[in-house]
Amino acid sequence: MPSAIGRSNAFVRILSIDAAGLDDVPRLLAFDDGPPAFVLGFISPELPFAEIAEGLRSAVDPQSRLVLVSTAGELCSGVPGGLYHPGERQDGIVLQAFSRSLFADVSIHSVPLHSEDIRKGHIRHSHEQRIDAIRQSLEAVDPAFLLDCHDTVALLFIDGLSASESFLMEAIYASGRFPVLFVGGSAGGALDFRQTWVHDGDRVLDNHAVIAFVRMAPGKRYGVFKSQNFRKAGPSFTILDCDPIRRTVTSVIDPDSLEVTGFIEALCRSLRCHADELDRLLVSHTFAVELDSGLFVRSVAGIDHAEGRVSFFCDVNAGDELFLLEATDFIEQTRSDFAAFLRDKPEPIGGLLNDCVLRRINNGPNLARLTVFDDLPVAGFSTFGEILGINVNQTLSALFFFADDGDGDLPVRNGFRDDYVARFPIHYGHFQNYFHRARDTRLRMLNRLRQTLLHDLVGRSDAPVTLYGRFKQIGAYTEQIVTQASNPLNSAVDDLLEAVRQVTGEREAVTEVLSLREAELRLAEERRNSAETRMELEAQLREAQKLEALGCLAGGLAHEINNMLQPIIGLTELVMEDVPPDGQAQKNLARVIEAAQRAKRITQQVLAFSHSDPAGAGPLQLGSALRSIVEMVDVLIPRNVELVWRIAALPLLVRADETQMAQVLINLIRNATDAIGTSEGEIEVTLDAVQLDEATEGAWPHPAGRYAALSVRDSGCGMDAATLARIFDPFFTTKAVGHGTGLGLPVVHGIITSWGGNIFADSGLGRGTTMHILIPTTLAEPAEASS
Repeated sequence: MPSAIGRSNAFVRILSIDAAGLDDVPRLLAFDDGPPAFVLGFISPELPFAEIAEGLRSAVDPQSRLVLVSTAGELCSGVPGGLYHPGERQDGIVLQAFSRSLFADVSIHSVPLHSEDIRKGHIRHSHEQRIDAIRQSLEAVDPAFLLDCHDTVALLFIDGLSASESFLMEAIYASGRFPVLFVGGSAGGALDFRQTWVHDGDRVLDNHAVIAFVRMAPGKRYGVFKSQNFRKAGPSFTILDCDPIRRTVTSVIDPDSLEVTGFIEALCRSLRCHADELDRLLVSHTFAVELDSGLFVRSVAGIDHAEGRVSFFCDVNAGDELFLLEATDFIEQTRSDFAAFLRDKPEPIGGLLNDCVLRRINNGPNLARLTVFDDLPVAGFSTFGEILGINVNQTLSALFFFADDGDGDLPVRNGFRDDYVARFPIHYGHFQNYFHRARDTRLRMLNRLRQTLLHDLVGRSDAPVTLYGRFKQIGAYTEQIVTQASNPLNSAVDDLLEAVRQVTGEREAVTEVLSLREAELRLAEERRNSAETRMELEAQLREAQKLEALGCLAGGLAHEINNMLQPIIGLTELVMEDVPPDGQAQKNLARVIEAAQRAKRITQQVLAFSHSDPAGAGPLQLGSALRSIVEMVDVLIPRNVELVWRIAALPLLVRADETQMAQVLINLIRNATDAIGTSEGEIEVTLDAVQLDEATEGAWPHPAGRYAALSVRDSGCGMDAATLARIFDPFFTTKAVGHGTGLGLPVVHGIITSWGGNIFADSGLGRGTTMHILIPTTLAEPAEASS
């Protein structure tokens, strides 16, 4: 089959080819400005994956990053037959290339999932061991650039038969190292479920995940689209007995009555059907767990009537509440969801689609009528499960890309808003909380069962009497063994075995009670830790209030000292009139006046600082303001530290408050002196002007223009990456108890951002720290002479 190019533009190129067309790849994927920044390849499961991967790696330009994934069907717009047509071919390859003007940086990493035992069916690791193993593997992941949720997204591709999607996501949130949205899918394959593959650009992998951190170029944005054609059908089921590793559910429990029912029986009761009708009815139904951010589908993989088990394609946990869903119109639901997504957005310049293979199968007759994406350059694959913060099934999860800088004929809308980007911390919290909430629900449910079991055991006082009576009966029977037939003895033995089974059951119940008691103690320990954390935060708040009171006290003391300095200066000047002008006494009195005047200036600065008015920001000549607080700041510097001022003689007029600027500088210099400690060191304060030529909407949205650049550099100990990522978190401090509140830098950050500026740090262990501040300038004033 000849090569067919899908919808392409200056940012995204899509190519649908067969295995014989690999030689044309470099020419067909190249952009006007050179080879692509990133190439994604989706390969039919009927093709020899390793051989195709080797051919593509040779064909794709070495400067381009490459990730390949096997599919359960490819997706590609702009080809005959529609979006789903490439997946109907047994030799299909779909390539999606992204230009450097769309993706500024791409950082690719592979992560072992430690899932070999799951794949072999011989489970060796507990849930906690598996999470910890993956988390340790994640420690080796070091992205090539700073991760920021506003301009960076993580594309995640997982071995689809590893059954480890949720283990990986839980480990990611447990690590706390990747504050970006994870979007992607599980590698698909043939429906015999024998093999799936991913390729990280260097090697073919199984039992691994591949993460591609993608940073958008300036002026480019991303948005997150989600569509699933289901709605709640009424009943829900709380899981009691399940195997989260094998993803099977056996029984459910009524949270109110604690009545336990087999899951299959409960489904038949809710759907009013016989067990042999369940498979047919579940074609138009499915299940989901609910997060504050919406429904996340859990699709049924199969029903084992003999064992009474229902297996799922996605993770399930004891305590999960499964909502029964019913299907809606596939075409209309996708169309309406996409229209709602595009509201307040410009036309997309391309998209990456992850679509569950079950959507493809269950909506087969309607696939050709899905034309909502036909005019857009989109590509992707049918997956064995999607990732959108957590694992999900039967969902189209997609990333769409937008140009907000007016490139070409693309429209610009200043009102661009995407829910997942704008409210990312809230979504991140919901995803992270999903795993904690499942554990908490299990503990609460087990605690209620423990109480019920204890109540039942207390009422079972007849068990020892029954056992004693049955042993006496056995003794009587054995005296007659010679003269009687064996039937009475057999009956007695049966009675004894029944009594032993009863005692064994009681012992197992006590063992379960002890296990639940241990879980209860763990919960109590967690509560104690939470209480200690709360007490620590309250102590830090009290410390902050104490500092505020000390500020008021400092202002009062400065006022009193200033009042005392007035008569000292006046009386000394009167005495000087009565002393010979050229004598030593005259010189000494002059030194007294000079020292008193300097003390007066410092107290006036302290007074001004203690009466800061945050609403009083106005035009401020930044160079002059910094020079005016030099003496007050010099007081903070110990003798082992040299303070160097490099203030450019430039007209830098900003909208800021002088006293708040003093507060900013004092906080930064105090932190710098703490970092230097008792060693010899240097602090350098620099002020200059910079011109930012391009506007951006990334981590710090700002227009192009002239900015005042203030930096405070120290030669201290520096910070590691983990500390650097948290320096602006309230109450976070590395100082000893009583020596820091963790409020200094958050307050500084709040002041700078209130002026429309930005503050960021550059640091590393052993190489000191530089705090950079950018503040937009207003109309310039005549330059002052440099001090």
